[in-house]
Amino acid sequence: MRSSKSELVWQGRIHLGDEPGVFGDAEYSGLAMELPVTLRKTDPSGPNTTKLVLVTQNAETYTGYPGHLITVTQFLPDPGEPNHFTEVVLATARLESADDNRKEIVLTLPDQSAPVFISVRVRVDTEVPPGLYDDFVVTRLLNRARDFAFVADLGFHA
Repeated sequence: MRSSKSELVWQGRIHLGDEPGVFGDAEYSGLAMELPVTLRKTDPSGPNTTKLVLVTQNAETYTGYPGHLITVTQFLPDPGEPNHFTEVVLATARLESADDNRKEIVLTLPDQSAPVFISVRVRVDTEVPPGLYDDFVVTRLLNRARDFAFVADLGFHA
């Protein structure tokens, strides 16, 4: 039987929005937050996909607006400039009320034998007028890869 259990990457309480103090038990970061993550493929013949799961609390969006932006970026060595890296957006998604505080983002990472350096950025929907931005809390980031084909660590680790 194949395992589809989630692996906890990060857990905490980070408040996003435009009203500091709404959530007294959460660290206020403003309009955005970004977590660095290292992914490692555990089985070269395993699947080339993993799923990141972002869990929130009190995320609500207005009808007619796109929702809170989630961007997954990969950091790749720049072949023309030693010791420099470039950023490549792997995936974007929008967190909306209909997601019920849980957004899944599928990543395809073919032919990855070395560690994969990514970041997961969450940004408040700023198409809404200032003063009406949604205040919500990011509580967890999970990695879910079939048979743990990819494992994840918080931070960048070579």
